[in-house]
Amino acid sequence: MSHNRKVGRPKANKQIDRCYDLVSAAIDIVAKRGFTSLNMREVAIKADVSLGLVRHYFGSKAGLISACDTAVEREVAAIFAAVFGRSETGSAEQQVEEMTQRLIAEVSPKIKYFQYLGQLAMRNDKPARESFAVYFETVKVFVERLDTVQQLPQQRDSTWAVFQFIFLQLGPVLLQPQINSIIGRDTFEPEVIRARVTSMSRMLTSGLLSA
Repeated sequence: MSHNRKVGRPKANKQIDRCYDLVSAAIDIVAKRGFTSLNMREVAIKADVSLGLVRHYFGSKAGLISACDTAVEREVAAIFAAVFGRSETGSAEQQVEEMTQRLIAEVSPKIKYFQYLGQLAMRNDKPARESFAVYFETVKVFVERLDTVQQLPQQRDSTWAVFQFIFLQLGPVLLQPQINSIIGRDTFEPEVIRARVTSMSRMLTSGLLSA
């Protein structure tokens, strides 16, 4: 930690940036190593602040995790809004292709938020369930958007269609060691993400969500 920085409560105009740095550092740790690896001292070191300042903002590890959950909800919603917004192209295939390219561009630099969601999915507590429910509703909006694009059968089970899409998103997070071993590459390399998203889009357009 730098010895030149004055620690303690920052001025009001720096509080938002400082909170962002701390939450971002905590998300990085959870995304890579899980919630059990998260501790406030490491977050303080990673963000180059005092441990007391982390406690000042969040009170406890639970408070820090709650702030991380909220931040990830917001970031994922923004990704979905950017990727699955209205398209000006004509056919369903063209619209899905456009959304695929947006997804590749948005997800590659922000994969840590989906890695965090993968860790969140393995937590079994009320805050995690509530946060995951927000994610579910975000995905549901996208699936409903696909319905209008692809005119999928009305009799399909819409709830399971949402879960199917979530499986496609979070499966690589939960199976990362096994995928890395089989393909001999990092699951989250940009080119691997591109190949996975392209394959996922082909499955969507061929009727994966129509059952």
